[in-house]
Amino acid sequence: MKMLVLSCVALWASPALAADDPGEPKGEDNKLVDKPGGKFSLLGTECKAEEAGGVEVTPGSPPLDVDDTGTPGCNGWEVNIVTAGEFSKAMSLETPLLDINYGIGDNVQLKVEAPYQFSRVDGVSRSGVGSAEVGIKHRFFEDESRDLSIAVYPQVEFAMPGTAAAGEDEGTLLKFPVLMSTKVGETSKGDVMLTANFAYNVSTSSQTGQYISAALGVGFPLTRNLALMIEGTTGQALTRNMDGVRASVFKADLGLVGKLGPHLMLFGAAGQSYTSSDSDDASHTCLVLGFRLIAGGP
Repeated sequence: MKMLVLSCVALWASPALAADDPGEPKGEDNKLVDKPGGKFSLLGTECKAEEAGGVEVTPGSPPLDVDDTGTPGCNGWEVNIVTAGEFSKAMSLETPLLDINYGIGDNVQLKVEAPYQFSRVDGVSRSGVGSAEVGIKHRFFEDESRDLSIAVYPQVEFAMPGTAAAGEDEGTLLKFPVLMSTKVGETSKGDVMLTANFAYNVSTSSQTGQYISAALGVGFPLTRNLALMIEGTTGQALTRNMDGVRASVFKADLGLVGKLGPHLMLFGAAGQSYTSSDSDDASHTCLVLGFRLIAGGP
């Protein structure tokens, strides 16, 4: 009986002693506060509403090619309706391009994307539904004390049966990128953010094969509701194509993102790309214009 009483007292006292652990950091009103440092996680179980703030300054897609580590948040929807084109001797236009994203927990994002394409090559025009893309982003590391986060974002691009893309030798493209976003400075208007990507990509197309890609972008606020973003991207083939050429592409973009309200943003970008494998049509002017709808959440 004596041992039973002592065990009950120990069980009752342990939570109180743990709550008053002198090793735990405390803030005002003697409340516990989070310890600084990074955190690895498989699935964020929190479902909290984000605080209202200014425009998003972290470089991301769209309007840029670089992907940031952010997600729509718990039960959140992010829908991008985009017009994107490349113009040179040939022309390629995607309008509309629907990019639909859904947040699971606080650190997982599901993505579905599909465009309607128009193209003109050597005076011949074509149009139809282009290749679809699906992916899942997982932000597995976050260090709020340094505004640093890391994510993986595997994606599959494929031609849907019965569409225009299915009749071309586009193949299936598998992307395996690693994403990093972090704060690199401050201005009088707000934070300066950097995003970097590195990816290994595999295509079943005979003209593409395997290649690596990288992107680096910087964003900073011009006003509370307007941000400027700059990026540079590259893709380098690991093998030679059927013409015996190891293709590479370089691209630079300048983008703007404007916040019109808590659920609506406008964005646009302009840039220039250079493809080493096509000397007759190497330089392309790239334009992006669209808007983002944000809905849902906790």
